[in-house]
Amino acid sequence: MSMGIESVEEPQASNREGRDGRRRLLDGARRLLAEKGYAGMELRDVASRGKAPRGSIYHHFPGGKRQLAAEAAALEGAEIKSLIERSLEEHGVRGTLARFGEIFRRRVVDHPERIGCPVAAAALARPEDPALASAATAAFQSWEEPIAAALVKEGVRGQDAATFAGLVVSTVEGALIRARAAGDQAPLDSAIGGLETALESLLAAR
Repeated sequence: MSMGIESVEEPQASNREGRDGRRRLLDGARRLLAEKGYAGMELRDVASRGKAPRGSIYHHFPGGKRQLAAEAAALEGAEIKSLIERSLEEHGVRGTLARFGEIFRRRVVDHPERIGCPVAAAALARPEDPALASAATAAFQSWEEPIAAALVKEGVRGQDAATFAGLVVSTVEGALIRARAAGDQAPLDSAIGGLETALESLLAAR
């Protein structure tokens, strides 16, 4: 009987360890994409961050660095989308702009190396690469969709809501690049302030 239990549990434990190892590698890739960009994301560093043998990268990601970066960007996109959806539900569009602005401002001060965006890094790495471009495009669109939907619920016309949602994502992404280059939160303050003003005008025109 105990042998039967062991024979069932061992593969389960192995599968769980494999999933955990894969996730650690993805998390390491996300951090390195944000810090160093695609060109600076060395696989040995990903393995070190993920506390995994370098050879395990090709076990989990046969496509190597390109596949790892694309999946890391997709994972980042999915998690940010969930954060946006929860914040919109709890705080509305106004509150979400303020909340995310404050998060990024604190990051500029406390963790300037984490200002970069893994999704943007994938988009900028190789625009001609379909896998990276597709992962980045899908992530950006997935952030815009809940913002637009929340605005429609507040009475904004569909096209105007979609346009403003695209403006939010593009403005914040651009501000993050400028904040990292300047080592200062002023570009973020300006971007969030401008978006808040634009939002008030949009809502007033309903």
